[in-house]
Amino acid sequence: MNKIQQAMHNKANNALGEVEYQIDLFLDNNCKSSFKMDKYLAQLDFKKRLVIIMKDSFNPLLEEITSEEEDFIEAYSFLTIPQKKRFVKFVMGLQEGCDKYIAKNQATWKADSERKRFQKKMRKAHEERIAQISSSTGYKKRK
Repeated sequence: MNKIQQAMHNKANNALGEVEYQIDLFLDNNCKSSFKMDKYLAQLDFKKRLVIIMKDSFNPLLEEITSEEEDFIEAYSFLTIPQKKRFVKFVMGLQEGCDKYIAKNQATWKADSERKRFQKKMRKAHEERIAQISSSTGYKKRK
């Protein structure tokens, strides 16, 4: 993993600290919570790649909760069956909140990306024209 990817993972993990706190509150409050992941992400104003990293971080937790392995069953034995179902639903809701946030902001991100590409293309054409002018008389040669 290069430095940029590492920085992205660190930033996502820092933001996941609040989400983990909300998961703890969910478990402490008899598996009830009003936390909305898409609203939290809107406050953070994260880009798509960071949100995908955050969304993928919930997969191991879901696998643990739904696993039939004896160790995981014992680890989550403090939850009743309805509480376990609500916990699975809550974690899936966190992932769905990530999806909602991505869908809501996709058009904005695409427009920004296209605008940046166009600006880069125009900058390059401008630099090429400046180089052409400085190396010649300034007029294009007729063929």
